Amino acid sequence: MKHLLVGNGINIQFNSTDYTTQQIVLRILKNCDRKDFPSHIIVDFPYLLKNYLGQLFLEARDVIRGQYDQYANCSAERASLVSFREQYASKIRTLRMTDIGFEDYYLLHDLCCHKTGTVNPVQFYVREALRISYLFAIYNDGKVNELYRLYPEKFVNYLRQFDSIFTTNYDSNVDSVVEKPVYHIHGQFDKLAAVYDPTSFRNQLPDAPIKEYEVDPQYLYLYSNALSTHCGEYKEFQVKQYSLANSAMEKLAAAYLKDEHIKADVDSWTKDTNTITANMGYAVQMKVQHPELTFTDDYHFEKLSKITGELVILGLSPWNDFHIFETIDKSEIDACTFYYFSDEQCEKVRSLLPITNQRGALHFSSVQEFWRTVR
Repeated sequence: MKHLLVGNGINIQFNSTDYTTQQIVLRILKNCDRKDFPSHIIVDFPYLLKNYLGQLFLEARDVIRGQYDQYANCSAERASLVSFREQYASKIRTLRMTDIGFEDYYLLHDLCCHKTGTVNPVQFYVREALRISYLFAIYNDGKVNELYRLYPEKFVNYLRQFDSIFTTNYDSNVDSVVEKPVYHIHGQFDKLAAVYDPTSFRNQLPDAPIKEYEVDPQYLYLYSNALSTHCGEYKEFQVKQYSLANSAMEKLAAAYLKDEHIKADVDSWTKDTNTITANMGYAVQMKVQHPELTFTDDYHFEKLSKITGELVILGLSPWNDFHIFETIDKSEIDACTFYYFSDEQCEKVRSLLPITNQRGALHFSSVQEFWRTVR
């Protein structure tokens, strides 16, 4: 079996002016001045978003110098801090706002919130505004989904030779040229998040979140299941929570049918004043009546963890999403080829895939040479 994992590098290859780290951050800033900025979804006053990003950037050098270490309140944030320094320390004298990858701004946001004592729900709402502005910038008024029109025939034929394709991208470009499913392990623009999907299991419960939202059909992609955060560990948690919830529901539903005491307990949960407990009770009752109901899991991470044979990684940065590399390193693949842009990337990938590297299954090829061969 041959598998392919692709990232934003393939978008940059076919449009190097609109989808680089620098251009996406710049477009976020420019979007704040648009008359048609969707402020009813992102933030009422867009200039606040622009100003806040500037304030976060002003703290970046202090973060690199270690002055925010005391505000990292968990192992995930501490790991992100280490990665942040590795990536930006050499640029500290010339660092520009657009040099920092947008997902790293979430880390700056969380650290600044810890320092100032800003907690949820404010911390969450501001982070959500950042995330949705990021999706708005990447989507680029739908232009991102048109890049496949620039794919040369050789590249399309290359994509079609794989048994399965995984991507961290939200767009549908690869989907448009292959004749098999493409697994979006971080979500996709054309799939609604469960809280915005009126048909989801979550919205069948009495306190359906959809009742609180007015979804604008003009901007459905802003309500998508696209994941974005500074830490792979957080993404992994969000990805796995659906399968864990489904497993728990199946076990509880089976016990509900077999044990009268458990049935009585579950029924009593629905009368609890705690919303979470009540929802659990209602969910089990619904699962018993409708076994086909499941919490939506559109991230396909379990599929990635079970691949065998050969894996090729193309256009994926080794500086983010460490959980992906950890999953690959624990898999039973026979060989992994990483297309690298620089020697620095090779060194980082070796550190992220130590088991694969140790058993001689890790290989490297030049991405520049690859693109020359498929033109």
